[in-house]
Amino acid sequence: MTASDSWGKPIVRIALLLCVLSFLLMVYAGYEYSNNTDDKILECAGEEANKTACNASKNISSELNSTRLFTTGVAQNLSSGKLNDSTLDKYFRAEIEKNPNIFSIAVAYSPDVHNGNRTVIHCKRNGSELDVSSTLPYDYANSSEETAAWYRNPMKSGCAGWNSPYFGIADGAYQIDYSAPFYLPKFKNGSEAAGVVCASYFLEGVRKQVGKLKLGKTGYGFVLSQEGVIISYPIQEYLFGNIHELAKENGEKNRDEDKNNLRLIYEKISKNKTYDLTYDLTDDSIRSNKTGKSSWVFYENISSINWTTNWTVGVVLPKEEVLLDKKIEQDCSVIRFILATFAFLFFLSVLFVSLYRYDDRILWMLALIFSFLCILGMGTVWHLTLSESLLEDRNEDIVVFDMADVETVLLHYDTDPKAPRVPTGIFIQSLEFSTANDVTMTGYVWQNISELDAKMISPSFSFPESKETIIEKAYVNEDKGIIGWRFKTTLRQQFDYSRYPFDEEDVWIEFWNNASEKSVLVPDFGSYYNLTPESCPGLKDSLVLEGWKPQKTFFSYRENSYNTNFGVKDFKHDNVSELYFNVDVKRDLKSPFVSDLLPIMVVAILLFVVLSITTREDKKKQFGFSSSGVLAYCASLFFVLIISHSSLRAKIPTDSVIYLEYFYLILYLAILAVSLNSILFASHVDIPFIDAKDNLYVKVLYWPIITGVLLLITLMNFY
Repeated sequence: MTASDSWGKPIVRIALLLCVLSFLLMVYAGYEYSNNTDDKILECAGEEANKTACNASKNISSELNSTRLFTTGVAQNLSSGKLNDSTLDKYFRAEIEKNPNIFSIAVAYSPDVHNGNRTVIHCKRNGSELDVSSTLPYDYANSSEETAAWYRNPMKSGCAGWNSPYFGIADGAYQIDYSAPFYLPKFKNGSEAAGVVCASYFLEGVRKQVGKLKLGKTGYGFVLSQEGVIISYPIQEYLFGNIHELAKENGEKNRDEDKNNLRLIYEKISKNKTYDLTYDLTDDSIRSNKTGKSSWVFYENISSINWTTNWTVGVVLPKEEVLLDKKIEQDCSVIRFILATFAFLFFLSVLFVSLYRYDDRILWMLALIFSFLCILGMGTVWHLTLSESLLEDRNEDIVVFDMADVETVLLHYDTDPKAPRVPTGIFIQSLEFSTANDVTMTGYVWQNISELDAKMISPSFSFPESKETIIEKAYVNEDKGIIGWRFKTTLRQQFDYSRYPFDEEDVWIEFWNNASEKSVLVPDFGSYYNLTPESCPGLKDSLVLEGWKPQKTFFSYRENSYNTNFGVKDFKHDNVSELYFNVDVKRDLKSPFVSDLLPIMVVAILLFVVLSITTREDKKKQFGFSSSGVLAYCASLFFVLIISHSSLRAKIPTDSVIYLEYFYLILYLAILAVSLNSILFASHVDIPFIDAKDNLYVKVLYWPIITGVLLLITLMNFY
């Protein structure tokens, strides 16, 4: 280093320092990325699901145990004489108020205690009131029905215990009973049970507690008895059915997938005879071939003292939903790692060249390396954007794949579980962007209205966001209560073009229920052979969509609120869950590349050529450099840009600045900078930075500045 002795050492030290710092940053970014991989995210989510199942099991077990302790306490007090018939009424009223999930309490005497007379004291909830009666609607002493097992089993065995869940005739609710015998000294000297104390646990409390588990948008919990009775499950009609039998049934077409889920859950639990909590994430997942949806099943046994019937509490957690929540974080960690790597490579290049004698070729080499890394960075961001395949929740949609998902979502919105469900399906034959914010669709909508009026002559649905709609009855299947309608509608929607030409749009159809506010529109999943979003169910295979490519279709629910009741009394206008059918499309890059990106690239190259002819050397003046000539070139390039920019704004009318417009804005500034540079260079004003080495530094910085700013804008727009 001869000429650079005074500069070489500081530059080498600075380059070495920056190289070390960027290397450490790259290592940290790599470590951060390794902790954000799919396996790591799923592992953390699996551990949380395990904890949730464990906590739910403990809470339910604790409540059931308190019911057991209460019942045995009453039996002991009756046996010791601390309680009698005259004090039971007041005592029961006080205790049932303290235990909200105890639905009823009964004390039933053996007929032999009162000379063949059946004596019972029965206290149960009736809304906010408590009813006490001395009769039951059946002969509890002689009945062989399941509803009398609460009395028969303790009297026969002499032991306290739980009974299997059943529908109580006297209480009119699904319940589980804990029964305990009591003994009276005056009855056969206390050698035989004089009667039974029974507390009925309200199973609606179990369902509500399981339904409140925080398992994401469509994750849900379930409770099964040892015999396979479904105590809690999102689908109301399956409650208190037997999972063994339901898993084997074919059932109605719309329920095939839900029963398949039950079968997979049953198979998963059956593998573990001891009902231990499961931890193996690779082994404890279930996958539906029809929907492509993968879920975990975690479960644990509910244990209690003197427990005579085992319950299993489980949770089902969708894997894709967990990944969706972390997808943006994953992409950001990838970008940080790539940028840190690029920074290390650039500073390593600076360190390498700083060890040698400086000349113009070294500056050009560094400029080339920096510009290339910036272009590579932009390409990486574009690739990540184009390769995204997850269901984005930019509209806060809750995507549903089966009826378990639907019922879980409706439970979040406190929808009446007994309200009629109206299965609704759709098939789109044509889709066209008529304007930047208008979409015209044609196709078919069908509904199973067997639970409504099968003779309806008008559709029980509408498209609230349509500008104009034509709906005609197409076919009727009276045997199954299905009516099909052909429709043509033009929907007005606000699309997000901020990432043009790398944008992805969600075209949706919102369904309003015209039949009854008490009924609920649900997707007719059974009418589709494949519900995997990437297979585009409900969309014609040969659909022609100019300038766009269909990516996926799916049903979803979205929460909406209205500031009116539309003239309908008691209309729910806040947090209304409404059915949507979504079509995700991505822009075809061929047309934007030719019409928009290519002119920008050509203008940028020509502008650099104009800058390159800026010289004072006589041997290079054959290019005819003059400040007026450069201004003329810049004006012509500006004219080309403004025409292309105006065409873009006319094609995509929007109030905001879209991504591609930043390219135009940067070139406008570049044209202005090149023009000012030529004027200052041709003038007699002494500016060392511009005059040095025949305007070399300005020429060398042209591409690094443009590509660096474009990379920064790309990162700000996409992440």
